[in-house]
Amino acid sequence: MKLYSQLSIVLFIFLGYLNLSAQGEEGQLKGSLFDQEHVSIPFATVAIIKLPDSTVVTGTTTDLDGIFELDAPVKGDYLLRFSAMGYESRFTDAFEITSPGYQRDFGQVILPAEVTMLNEVMVQAWRPRVELEAGKMVVRVEGTAMAAGSTAYEVVSKSPGITADQDGGLNLNGKSGVEVMINGRETFLSADELKNFLETMPAENIEKIELVHSPSAKYPAAGTSGIINIILKQNVKTGFSGTVYGGVEFNDENWYNAGVNLNYGQEKWSGFVNLDATKSGFNREQEAFRQFTNEGEFDYYAQTGKQLETRWVPSIRTGFDYLIDKKHTIGITGSYSFYEEDGSWNTETALGEYAEGDLVNIIAKNSSVEDYGNGRLNAHYVGKLDTIGTLLTADVDYVRLNRDRDSYFDNFYTYFQDETNETEHLFNQSFSTYDIIAAKADLELPLTEKSGLAMGVKGSKVTSESDLKFYLGKAGERTLDPTRSNNFNYEEEIYAAYLSYRNKFNDTWNLLAGLRAEQTIGEGISPTTGDVNKRDYLDFFPNIQLSQKVTENYELNYSYNRRIDRPRYSTLNPFLFYLDPYTYIVGNPDLEASITSSYKVTQNLFGKYQLILGYDHTEGPIGEYPRINEETGQTIFTTANLEKETSIFATLVVPVEIGSFWNLTNTLVVNQMNHEIVYADRLIENDNLYYSLQSNSQFNLPWDMNMEVIGAYNGPMALGIYQLESRWYIDLGLKKSFLYDRLDVTLKVKDIFNGMKMTVTGEYPGSTFKMQQHFYNQGVSVNLRYKLSRAGKEKDTRQKNLEELNRAGG
Repeated sequence: MKLYSQLSIVLFIFLGYLNLSAQGEEGQLKGSLFDQEHVSIPFATVAIIKLPDSTVVTGTTTDLDGIFELDAPVKGDYLLRFSAMGYESRFTDAFEITSPGYQRDFGQVILPAEVTMLNEVMVQAWRPRVELEAGKMVVRVEGTAMAAGSTAYEVVSKSPGITADQDGGLNLNGKSGVEVMINGRETFLSADELKNFLETMPAENIEKIELVHSPSAKYPAAGTSGIINIILKQNVKTGFSGTVYGGVEFNDENWYNAGVNLNYGQEKWSGFVNLDATKSGFNREQEAFRQFTNEGEFDYYAQTGKQLETRWVPSIRTGFDYLIDKKHTIGITGSYSFYEEDGSWNTETALGEYAEGDLVNIIAKNSSVEDYGNGRLNAHYVGKLDTIGTLLTADVDYVRLNRDRDSYFDNFYTYFQDETNETEHLFNQSFSTYDIIAAKADLELPLTEKSGLAMGVKGSKVTSESDLKFYLGKAGERTLDPTRSNNFNYEEEIYAAYLSYRNKFNDTWNLLAGLRAEQTIGEGISPTTGDVNKRDYLDFFPNIQLSQKVTENYELNYSYNRRIDRPRYSTLNPFLFYLDPYTYIVGNPDLEASITSSYKVTQNLFGKYQLILGYDHTEGPIGEYPRINEETGQTIFTTANLEKETSIFATLVVPVEIGSFWNLTNTLVVNQMNHEIVYADRLIENDNLYYSLQSNSQFNLPWDMNMEVIGAYNGPMALGIYQLESRWYIDLGLKKSFLYDRLDVTLKVKDIFNGMKMTVTGEYPGSTFKMQQHFYNQGVSVNLRYKLSRAGKEKDTRQKNLEELNRAGG
């Protein structure tokens, strides 16, 4: 604690000094951009380029009226570069800034349209769905046909290199341990909670998805395979704007969605309100088979089941930003989503011996009612402390999660040997809450024109409480079963500090190196058993990225980082959770965090082709670990630290433009995965060559229609002790705009050939396992989206990132 307190004091004393030193007269560069028809060009990139080395110093974008304003940099020689999609780039003449108060108005700048003629048809540039940036891949969601009527979980799980496992957890490039963030902020959710949360979030509210393969020291160290950062839409326009949308999906069940997004802003402030409501659910059929290899009461367990969950999800998200002056912005955002879910899980299970056949048959009719609430509040500050790029940001977040669930289990037994029957009625009530508070501050400090420091501190505290009461008997006759009831409390604090250094040595070499320290303090208490488990450890996470510009069109990036995967809170609860008479889940209070070291070489060709070669080594990966009760045939699933995991992988991104009507992006992932598990003093190796191919095609059709087709094939995958067999899907979306582009109509077909069926196998001492699941993903949906009005000019409250400027040609 002393280390982080001292760092915080030093940081804020330093910030006070910077504020004092930043006083004084400030210069400004301004102007406007128009096309050859004298129509303003919005969202164009304006970059300040330092001479003579042509480095990009800073930049901005034009507003809806084509106007731009920039703070003048330090003394020196510069020029401005103007660029926009569909237009030729233009440069100003060189000019010299001679004083801090330098002022210049560049007037109206004309950009000619960039067009080619093909068979007498005008061809304009494509807006790519997938873009490559330093250390990450950016997937555009806003405005795509696939986003209409979809949930956040659907668009994330179908992003390039992303797959879902048998429990709905997300994997990146075939590896688990993904950290999912919203607007750069942690979600603090387990895999199943994250899936539920993303399924309640409409894709309509997402701007883009960032797949961060090599996170810098600024990011939290969590996420051993990388980070998925979901960027939500944010209003930056003056005036009133908004959209209304609605849709319906037809599959085995019928779902619908509707919402309204309203934005209003003035020169000094802007705000938004998003109101959404969906009726959605989850529908699957399952067959599971376990074969017991040891001497016991049964030789096999065979189960068939059908699950249906239906949920009603209203949600609200709102916020505003206030521009104190042109250098300081404050804001607050809040969201709340709530769902009521009715579920059923009906199964038929047979247990028997190969010599005798079925000995026991169990028909189980299970149902549940669940209420879930997710509330989030964020306050943030952005300060541009001077004209050379010193930037201070601060965030405070509060998250409240609560789940209340009633589960009913009605089991009907038939014993074939003595021809008897038995009925069993069980009921449990479970309740859990999470209170999370987090605060962080980040400072970017330029040292010279080509180098700089970034530093920051962060602290978070999670307090969780879960309570489970298990009852025997029917309603009105229930008695508490204390042996299957439980209460568990857990608190965890994480304190972090980082320092990062960047330097552009010359036109060839760039360095980004950082070190992050994170201290974890946790305590789990089980009042039922009296167990107390404490943990307190400090870890260091180095990160280095070295970029080499070999030629104008060929770049290399070498990176190394060390990352952590902490146990989820629910997996630490040392108590039995009932699934069915022969299946239980138990937590493991002795779980430890796993550590991954990752090495990557990334090659970029012509700014659009990318090849990533990498090697990951994980010590103590966290995975599922089943045990067999040989006498009863019951299977108990727990979570444990497995021995180790290695992967050698390659990711290839190849965009192809086929004429004026067809543009596609292909992503190929190949991963040699090796898992080692020590099971009952026996070493088990689970090796697999995983491969996946995803192709996203965009078509310009006659009558101003757009079509998008996503096809993916995911090969067999090793995951801990399990093997997932191959899966594939093809989705298609058609989009047409009416009423001068105010009304968008989208028709979408998901999983056209019904290929998303999952088969999971596993072998471990005492048992072999096979499970087949059929998800009712196939469906047809129709969605409408109407723009209420056209807003005024766009406000630029945040400095553009230099990497974004370079990528945009600015």
